[in-house]
Amino acid sequence: MSSPSLVQRVPRLALAAWAVAVAGCAALVAAVVNYLDSGPAAGMAGHHHLSDAIARAGSGPSGPLLGTSLVTSWHLDAIACVVLVLAAAAYLTGVALVPLRSPGERWPAARTASFLAGLAVCAFATNGSIAVYDQALFSAHMLGHLALVMAAPTLLVCGRPLRLSMQASSESTRARIERIATGRTVSFLTAPPVALASYCVVIVGSHLTGVMDAVMRHTWAGQIEHLVYLLVGVQFFVLILGDEPIRWRLSSPARWVLLAVAMAVDTFTGIVLLQGTRTIEMLPARGLSVNALADTHAGGAIMWFGGDALMAVVMVVLVVSWLRDADTRTRDEPGWLEQARAATFATHAGSETAALDEDDSARSAYNEWLARLDERS
Repeated sequence: MSSPSLVQRVPRLALAAWAVAVAGCAALVAAVVNYLDSGPAAGMAGHHHLSDAIARAGSGPSGPLLGTSLVTSWHLDAIACVVLVLAAAAYLTGVALVPLRSPGERWPAARTASFLAGLAVCAFATNGSIAVYDQALFSAHMLGHLALVMAAPTLLVCGRPLRLSMQASSESTRARIERIATGRTVSFLTAPPVALASYCVVIVGSHLTGVMDAVMRHTWAGQIEHLVYLLVGVQFFVLILGDEPIRWRLSSPARWVLLAVAMAVDTFTGIVLLQGTRTIEMLPARGLSVNALADTHAGGAIMWFGGDALMAVVMVVLVVSWLRDADTRTRDEPGWLEQARAATFATHAGSETAALDEDDSARSAYNEWLARLDERS
């Protein structure tokens, strides 16, 4: 009897993931439609636009972002939720397919947890309290920036999604993914100078120009900003922490240099905002009195200290990993005296591939050579 095809034995994890994803997307559509219909009845004037319904459905900021408001203030960014739900389902499908493609192998649970944690950070940054207040408080907006450009990309990259897609794919698909990952376009985008330049341009350009004023006042601009920050963060951190099958493999010192330059850019941007006299334009919020200049300065401080703190954590992880690898290499590599002995043994045993102290005939030949040396002396 022929064995069942891959389609016939789809893992339960994959089926459950996609069932939840489909149900979640249906619920999101229903929530958006209900929000559009019930907005006027609930007295929520100003929330009739479709862009608000699919990106900021729910009540706006009310009162200071302090205490319980940090965890109880939420709105619905349906676009972000759909993308995150589908990404989670796709990743879990890959995890479920790995044992089928490579019998006996299982995808590390730590990588799965890291990727899902990255999606959770994205969900909070786009739906949680900092997202609710991100047009009324520049400081809250800056917290969202750090989450989307640093915290979430770091966790997502540590989940190794590209490597997972290859391990979960057929041979032909795996070869196609590898060609794309090492092709000209991806190689150009992930080249260290390009990735670093993208990070610097986005950080400086979005904070120290009039771009931020538009982002703070327009929902569509905020959506584009979220996507750009996440993509640029992944583009940068895939070189710093990634072990993906792309063209570039950086040494530890090169990664440290990239991080140091990025930290300098974060520091510069934060200091300019902290010491500047120009305020970021913000939307007025009910029950929220904001000193625009003070809040702009607070956002600069968050960029400076928060950004450098997150980068410092990544730097520590890199250093510890480098020290651990160096220690492993030191233990595995024989000393120079043992290497000399092995080379001499291979030469006089008559075989370049003779295993030291394991091949009886080679050891006998080596002993005969030592005996001849003794006779000559």
